[in-house]
Amino acid sequence: MTKLRIGVVGLGVGRLHALALKRLKSRYELVAVADPAAARRMQARLVGVRAVPDLDALLELGVDVVDICTPPHLHEAQITQVLESGADVVCEKPLVDSVAAVDRLAAVEERTGRRVAPVFNYRWGAGAQKLRRLLDAGVTGKLLVATSETMWRRGEKYYSVPWRGTWEGERGGAVLSHAIHLHDLLCWLGGPPAEVVARTATRSLDIEVEDTAAAVITTSDGALMTATVTLGAATEMSRLRFVFEHVTVESSHAPYKPGAEPWTFDWTSKDAGARATAALEGWSPPLEGWRGQLADTHEALVAGTALPVTLDDARVALELVTGWYRSARTGEPVAMPLNARDPDRDSWLPPELRS
Repeated sequence: MTKLRIGVVGLGVGRLHALALKRLKSRYELVAVADPAAARRMQARLVGVRAVPDLDALLELGVDVVDICTPPHLHEAQITQVLESGADVVCEKPLVDSVAAVDRLAAVEERTGRRVAPVFNYRWGAGAQKLRRLLDAGVTGKLLVATSETMWRRGEKYYSVPWRGTWEGERGGAVLSHAIHLHDLLCWLGGPPAEVVARTATRSLDIEVEDTAAAVITTSDGALMTATVTLGAATEMSRLRFVFEHVTVESSHAPYKPGAEPWTFDWTSKDAGARATAALEGWSPPLEGWRGQLADTHEALVAGTALPVTLDDARVALELVTGWYRSARTGEPVAMPLNARDPDRDSWLPPELRS
């Protein structure tokens, strides 16, 4: 198996990426990690991982792939730098801070021949993957209605990091930085959004951005999906529920692994259940979470095949974010995909904060 040389930039959530990579030793060589904080670099060295201060130093080591886990406002410039250096990119959510930025990265991909793999690791769970297989087999029937609930808790300690909770540093709140994973699952399994009507509020935290949100999303084939988000829940939970013509599906309630089992599949008839059983013949659960996405990304990069998550997937997610924020601001429904000349493609920030 071809082993790729990889480095991780940013040792917040990047520590978890590094642990996942250490469990994929047949696929990746973790060359080094990069972080400006000396204490974090020391922690990495203590567990036997080389640590350097920044992306420039990491690129000097000749890596094939860079896994970017830095604050969101840094992503576009860092992704561009890596692609232009001749390496491929894995990047944590949110990928960038506008739909137009996704388009710019697509142009850099085309020019350099290198690729970007946005992180949507919640897709790598046995329950979510099972439903995706059944959808591809055509046994569920059309979607009627779906719900998504992101009920998490964040407090003062989490928001003590200066860039968090601000439009400048985080580029958004609960909709962008927290619920985007579940909303990606909602749209990946329920269908691409065609319209959103949404609201946002700041109800439980003293921060600049929203900690509470709700929306009604109409899919491209007319199904209705609702999404609710809070960062003030006493007990954390994530939940998806889909009602199709032939089956009602509910995810696990694990806050950070909703794609993993147990999922329930309640079929409307024995015949429908039998068709599902046939469709799942020979199927086996994938590796889960970051490890699953990184493993499948390795396979695609080595083989030159399509990445499991692409810039097109990131564009769908960020168009929903853009529409959500505009609808919350104006009180009006927002159609998607956004018009090519739509000014909000350049920024979803409140107009008074746009440069």
